[in-house]
Amino acid sequence: MSGYSRKLISLEGALKEIIKDLKSEALKDVTGKTESHFRKCSDENDTQDIHHIDSIKIDIECLKRGLGSPMLTAHEDMLEATNPEYKNLDNASNTLINIGAKIGRLMETTQKAINPEGESGQKISETEKKHISKALNDVEDKILELKLIIERANKLSEK
Repeated sequence: MSGYSRKLISLEGALKEIIKDLKSEALKDVTGKTESHFRKCSDENDTQDIHHIDSIKIDIECLKRGLGSPMLTAHEDMLEATNPEYKNLDNASNTLINIGAKIGRLMETTQKAINPEGESGQKISETEKKHISKALNDVEDKILELKLIIERANKLSEK
């Protein structure tokens, strides 16, 4: 999965994708815990839960790699699923802030890619293209989210 812009709904689902993307060594470096530990956490039938601090460390590592923040996205998806009215005008300002952050990541990712001292010099590598594409998709997703919030608010005000 290139990034985590789609609905994840569960922490277990997000963790399964993270394990694929970060691999065993990165998980161990970031959290001090093994891939096996996180496989247990990603099993809905196992009682092993991920610790909050590990979720944060994983999201930070994913952000550094241009993969978004899958654990945060899963939390947001779970909250939204509990109440369809969760996304309302009060969340429009938060979404705008998120758009700004996503645009910042897009700018940073693009600047790194076009930097002559970057991974492929003047050329943009395939990996860099994927990271730029992911950052751009994140911005687009947040803009769509804002449009939906406004549309929902308009429907509520018409009632």
